[in-house]
Amino acid sequence: MKPRPSTTSNKGHRDSSISAASRSRRLPITDYSYHSGAFEEPSAHYSPVLPRSLWNIAADYLEDEARRDFQCEAILFGLITITAALPLINNLHALIEFVRAITSH
Repeated sequence: MKPRPSTTSNKGHRDSSISAASRSRRLPITDYSYHSGAFEEPSAHYSPVLPRSLWNIAADYLEDEARRDFQCEAILFGLITITAALPLINNLHALIEFVRAITSH
């Protein structure tokens, strides 16, 4: 059992560099001869918990908890990807036309 922390004031400590607020602060008393109690063998027998693989954890999550959320997010991701790809394709087409114009002269 841990001892309860008690506090004491350091009224005997007078230093001109210490402010009045820190002089009135109470500090805990440290018990330097404290020894923790010895633990005995536990009386309960625990069955070993086998770690689950990442594949099983992901399958459980996608099966039970996030099916609808995952579908909505996948559709949104596809729309954002297509929206971002269209200007890039247009720029690539313009670059190809520019290269053709330069090389034809």
